[in-house]
Amino acid sequence: MTDLSSRWNAAAGIVAEHRDLLDARPGTDAAEQVARTRSWAEALLSLSDDHVARHEDEGLAAAWPHEAPAGLRALVAACRAACNLGPLQAFGSSGAVGRRHEKPRKRAQIDAFARLIGPLAERATRVIDVGCGHGHLARTLAARIGRPVLGLERDLAIADRARMLAGRPDVVFDVTDVIRDGLAVGPTDCVVGLHACGELGDAIVTSSARGGASVALVGCCLQKRRQAVRAPLCDSASFGDALHLPREALGLSNLTARARGVEASRVENLAARERRFALHRLLLADGEEVRFGAEIAGLNRRAAHLGLDALVARAFAVRGRPVPGPAAIREAERHARREHARARRLAIPRALLARVLEVFVLVDRALLLERSGMRVAIGTLFDESISARNLALAGSIAEE
Repeated sequence: MTDLSSRWNAAAGIVAEHRDLLDARPGTDAAEQVARTRSWAEALLSLSDDHVARHEDEGLAAAWPHEAPAGLRALVAACRAACNLGPLQAFGSSGAVGRRHEKPRKRAQIDAFARLIGPLAERATRVIDVGCGHGHLARTLAARIGRPVLGLERDLAIADRARMLAGRPDVVFDVTDVIRDGLAVGPTDCVVGLHACGELGDAIVTSSARGGASVALVGCCLQKRRQAVRAPLCDSASFGDALHLPREALGLSNLTARARGVEASRVENLAARERRFALHRLLLADGEEVRFGAEIAGLNRRAAHLGLDALVARAFAVRGRPVPGPAAIREAERHARREHARARRLAIPRALLARVLEVFVLVDRALLLERSGMRVAIGTLFDESISARNLALAGSIAEE
């Protein structure tokens, strides 16, 4: 059994064994029932506010008290082992090249990815950047590796912007929907995707495995797919349907265990979530049958970062309902404070699986490439301070 096979089995085993955690949305009765079935509820609900904040900030690295349930400590240990990936070495010059219209964090990601691709593209006659966006990566690759680059983008307006910024004849941008139209590649191609979302990452890997193209990929947003469920790329018969993961479960992999997120701090995000608890209660009291999580339907998700009164006014207006009075809003606010505190504690075990899901999809893709005859390497490509979505794979046909 190869190292990738062992890693696949380890991650798959964790996911399959804990599907009940993945399927139980925080804040629901199901989430508490799962914790009670596993005899974890009492220990979780007794955690202090400081302990809860530490687990939310540090994720798998957070320390657990010795008196924590044995099954919970075993889950933590298994997740840590499955997610213990070293850095994926990026070869070549480490010098970063400043580019207009590019933020420093994005530049650091592109520079690291470009260094990784260099050796993969040595035998390629072209590089194909799938989901190329405005073409920052495509232009960087053309300048550094001396190969023609084809950028593929689904959105016409974005592709037109990339063409306007190109400024060189060896970079071409085409408009295509890879999921709908397919991706035909061969042994002289190098296919790349930097933060290729969900189904696009799977399409890059399956097309490269089928056509024998070199490939480099950093995945992202695993839940972004047209199909409701992601089926594993490698044979999973021994696990039944446990590895067929719905979008809602895959979205867990986007959780970032750190004080500062992409758009707001942890404290701000928690306050927004508490407001959603209050809004959900108010909608139920008004006779609106709405599942937990759908209370801001029709609004931008950033609406939850408004004050509660403003959020309630917008949500009820969207539904054509009269806005509740101040007394009802304050009562819902008090209720939400209590319920959100419980939900945060009961959600901790589920959050432990976020990185495991990301690792499982990475290894599932890498193992498919290995079984198609490629040499494959996986690991972290840059620090989480640059991007929490930092897991990468690189594959090429082994030289004879």
